[in-house]
Amino acid sequence: MTDDRLPLICLDGDAPLLHWHGQAIGRRHFLAQARQLAESLPEAPAVINLCEDRYSFLLGFVALILRGQCNLLPPDRLPHTLHALEADYCLVDRLQPGLELPQRQIVPSRWTGDSEAEIPRIPASQRVATLFTSGSTGHSLPHHKGWGELYHGTALTLQALGLADASGTLLATVPPQHMYGLETSILLPLLSGLSIEASRPFYPADVQGVLQATSGPRWLISTPLHLRACLRAELAWPALQGMVSATAPLDAGLAGDLEQAFACPLYEIYGSTETGAIATRRTHGQSTWQLHPGLQLQDLPEQGCQVVGDHLPSAVRLNDRLQRLDERAFQLLGRDQDLIKIAGKRASLGDLNRQLLALPGVTDGVFVPPQEAEPQRLMALVVAPGMDSRAILDALRERIDAVFLPRPLYCVDALPRNATGKLPRELLWQLIAKQKRIQQ
Repeated sequence: MTDDRLPLICLDGDAPLLHWHGQAIGRRHFLAQARQLAESLPEAPAVINLCEDRYSFLLGFVALILRGQCNLLPPDRLPHTLHALEADYCLVDRLQPGLELPQRQIVPSRWTGDSEAEIPRIPASQRVATLFTSGSTGHSLPHHKGWGELYHGTALTLQALGLADASGTLLATVPPQHMYGLETSILLPLLSGLSIEASRPFYPADVQGVLQATSGPRWLISTPLHLRACLRAELAWPALQGMVSATAPLDAGLAGDLEQAFACPLYEIYGSTETGAIATRRTHGQSTWQLHPGLQLQDLPEQGCQVVGDHLPSAVRLNDRLQRLDERAFQLLGRDQDLIKIAGKRASLGDLNRQLLALPGVTDGVFVPPQEAEPQRLMALVVAPGMDSRAILDALRERIDAVFLPRPLYCVDALPRNATGKLPRELLWQLIAKQKRIQQ
């Protein structure tokens, strides 16, 4: 990758960058604020950006880039995770008791942003962020991102979603510390004419309230888990320009119901922490994915495939199994780790989970493969208020082969999902161990 300098923000037009407590924040005003914040920060090679408020996160994200420093974006906020990052301090929007690292609180109102701001240009090779895999298939791993990779990857996503020249407001229910959240709620507004709503509503009624209070074209950025909860809430939703989902495959039937409820198209993004977004599809009525322009899939001699692109530092092997249909179209078959073989029969964990979640009364659930030392029996954790394990197993018998019925199946109050709805494998095993102790 060349060491060209690329714009840090799009200043074309009069569109605000974000909306914060009903106030529109202009792009030049924001950039001047970020410059002032950058001048006040101490020298450090890397800083943990823990801000939950998207205005504060954006200010910290841009300020660190202006100083030539790296945003460390941890997969969770557990003390041992933060300690392992070996950072000098954390950026926070509210002070957190018990956090051992020094904290720098970002309060947007402290920065006046009065000076005229020019567009900063950042070296493409400058490392601006380090993100971590979710740990859903094992241990979390770090991946370093240069500005050129993020800049050009965002341009491809804007083109694929038809948003390159769009205006309007994005509302995201996902955190900015995750690759999907960083791309959609931070980089898309920074590098286009779109703006972002700074709040991050959780409950469906709160999501509805923010959308209703937002004028002009609106987009909802979310996950299958959150979208399913919004649909089940049976609320009256305002019409949107579109919805975007990622982090797990979305059922086509659910996608159709969501399009009807929100009166707009729903698009899925396929990607990873390693690659960023690389493909999209309109899920309802379309099973195939379209690779983003400028990217290529290459078959590997030992099975599997890798993705290559001018903006990627190197070829990246994909963890998923794909069926290539032509140069850009492919079908997603699932992860190698998701393929289960029991008694000579094969099944996909993803398919089994979809059958479980489709059961009436089940609000959440997951099949869990055994650890290596355990017998080859699937287990399951299910959230289904008012139901017992026997009733759930009886309903599953009508949908899946008997050899894949989970033994044991535990009914629990909640699953240990992270902020993007993913389930770290180690936390699932810990929850199963706890359920075993309770029943002994």
